Order: sequence, then structure tokens, then C-alpha cells
Amino acid sequence: MMSQAIASSEEPVRRTNIPKDNWLGFVGDVLKFTGEVTFKTTLRIDGHFCGQVKSEGGTLIVSSGAQITSGTIDVGVAKINGTVEGDINASDEVTLGHSACVTGNILTGAFIVEKGAIFNGSCRLIKEQAEESHPKTAAPVAFAVSQK
Repeated sequence: MMSQAIASSEEPVRRTNIPKDNWLGFVGDVLKFTGEVTFKTTLRIDGHFCGQVKSEGGTLIVSSGAQITSGTIDVGVAKINGTVEGDINASDEVTLGHSACVTGNILTGAFIVEKGAIFNGSCRLIKEQAEESHPKTAAPVAFAVSQK
């Protein structure tokens, strides 16, 4: 004789409605995720993503140990602590944390590099949005900051 457990409740199930604009996207520790992702507010990548990342003004966080390869990143803010192979275009700011390793070109409003980060590419700083007609070129950057 088999029996099945059935859950029932006389109270209606309450669902929390979170506006889609406030969702936090998350790519976990997967072997490989490929494609194009577009988001609005915040996306955190902990695994290996291969492809394009886009957001009008959102924040991308690449965790330590995570990888983004073969793509272009177009966001408002990029906080990189893992590995990125490709170009980063961030209208507001790019921060390379101490465990970051970036190979590619960066176009951004502000560029912050923490001690220990590795960067191989070029960086161009853009003026504020009000004066956006011509990007301002900073001294060409091709360096690695490392702790030995």
C-alpha cells in the first residue's frame, strides 16, 4: 500500500511582488554559461560566462575566481575581482579589485585599480555625460600591478 503526502492550507499563499527593475541577477558557480545577458540594476557573476554583458546604467560584479571571456561588457559600473578577457565600456566607473586580471581595452568615466590587480590593455577616460561629445584620452595605460 502506497500513500502520498498532500500539503494543504486554508490560508491563501502570499507572494512577495518584487518589481522586476529591482531584481539582482546572479550567475552562480557553473562550468560555463554562454550567450548575451541584458540587465537593469545589478548582475553578479560567480562562474564562467562567455559572451556579451549589457546594461544602460547597471552594476556588474565579477567575483573573485569568476571569468568573463570572448565578449564585450557595456554597463554603468563594473567591479571586477575575477578574470575578464574582452573590452569593458562603463559609463561611470571601472574598479579592478586586488584579485582582478583584465586583458582588453577599457573606456570609462573613472578607473580605479587596487594593489594586486593585473591589467593588460589600454584605458581611455571619458568626460562627464554633459561634455560627452569627445572622449578625453588619458595617458595610454598598459601595466600590471602585482604583489611579489
